[in-house]
Amino acid sequence: MASESSRCPLCGARLDALRVLDACEEMVGEGVLGCRCPFCQGYFEVRPTTGKLEIGYLRGGQFETVLTLPCEGLAVLRDTTNGALRLRLAGRDWKFDED
Repeated sequence: MASESSRCPLCGARLDALRVLDACEEMVGEGVLGCRCPFCQGYFEVRPTTGKLEIGYLRGGQFETVLTLPCEGLAVLRDTTNGALRLRLAGRDWKFDED
């Protein structure tokens, strides 16, 4: 069952990890992804860490978490040679490159 903490901070729609990861567009900072809510298209940022997605905003080099979306099984892999971020969850992969 989803808790209140898994609702979009902008429109209140229930978020799930796969939809959020599919909506991520690009890396906007080290390990931080720009995202549009799959429902309202409002902008927020996502910092994936092992087992969870932190949703919030990068401000002045610091990430301010608004809510945490539990994401059991999320693997976060960082390629130190080119800065790419690779995410794996439920048999799916996402890759984001540093600009």
